[in-house]
Amino acid sequence: GTSPMVLAASKKSGITSMKQLMADSMAKKPFTYGSIGIGSLGHLAIADFAKKTGVDWVHAPYRGGGPMVQDGLAGQIPLVVGSMFLIKPHADNGGLIPLAVTTAKRTADMPNVPTLAESGYPGFEAPAWWAVIAPAKTPPAVVNAMYKAVDKALKTPAVAEKLKTQGIQILSLNPDAANAFVAKQIGVWGKFVIQNNIKE
Repeated sequence: GTSPMVLAASKKSGITSMKQLMADSMAKKPFTYGSIGIGSLGHLAIADFAKKTGVDWVHAPYRGGGPMVQDGLAGQIPLVVGSMFLIKPHADNGGLIPLAVTTAKRTADMPNVPTLAESGYPGFEAPAWWAVIAPAKTPPAVVNAMYKAVDKALKTPAVAEKLKTQGIQILSLNPDAANAFVAKQIGVWGKFVIQNNIKE
């Protein structure tokens, strides 16, 4: 499945919108953003956004979402990026200010939060995603059996509802389609990492 990632600001930062953040960034005000770790999709997505828009943001990798969010809530870091499941509870209670989501369309769970694309950066899209993956030499019959079992589970109302509450849009792809999806993601982000020498 896929889910939006959310770029959010700490209350202490004083940032309340993407427009304000970008204006301050273009005026050379320094910003640091936290992610759940080096090479995480949040890290790469915001690094890509910063490169495409010409802003100079510094990445601060954390060892997971918990420490990152705690520093965001405490105002120790001005910007954080994470899954909707991670950020939304703190946005709902006012602890973090959601600025934009990384998907092509707004999410029904955070309908007032604009996409980066509609914030003035058309075409930008970098959803979080999850997949069930088997070892490379798994026999096709076993892979197909796994696919059918997972597909059946995803269509179970209880499972579908649980994933929905976590902001995950179910994509039940057959093995060929799933392979193509994963290969595309690896190709896109692998190329970005190499071309931009991403190490931290």
